[in-house]
Order: sequence, then C-alpha cells, then structure tokens
Amino acid sequence: MGRPRLYGSNAERQRTFRQRLQVDTARVDRAALDRLHARLDRLQEAMREAADAGDPVASACVAASVDTLLEKLARYCEGRLGPTRQP
Repeated sequence: MGRPRLYGSNAERQRTFRQRLQVDTARVDRAALDRLHARLDRLQEAMREAADAGDPVASACVAASVDTLLEKLARYCEGRLGPTRQP
C-alpha cells in the first residue's frame, strides 16, 4: 500500500500553496517602492559627497550598499542618544 495523499485534489494542493505564498510575500505599490529607492540612492550620494567634503559623520558612515549606510547611520545616532534611549 502506498503513502496516503496529502491533498484530495490538485485544486486543494494549489490552494494550499497559494496560502503559504501569501504568508511569505508582501505586496507593495511599485511606484512608492521606486520613490523609496530613489530617495535612498539620493541619501547615499549625499553622504558620499559630504564625506568627500570632509564631514566626519559622513566619512564614518560611507558604505558600498545602502543597507550598510543605514546601519552605520543608525548606530551613530543611537550612540548619540546616550544609555537611556538606546533600544
């Protein structure tokens, strides 16, 4: 005797797959996402220009990726808050 079926039909299997996919997938407005990417690129470019001009904070936060730039900038700002405000 073979293994019992997990799904009664192909439609049930497909429905279960789509439900799992919905949990793992976020839907976003493409135009809003594009605007966010443009603003992040603008921030990264501004930080590079400020670092080139000698700004010490920008020099400390310059990074190859926007993710790293944001992480360094957040760490810098969190350090400026003092021990009572750090997460």
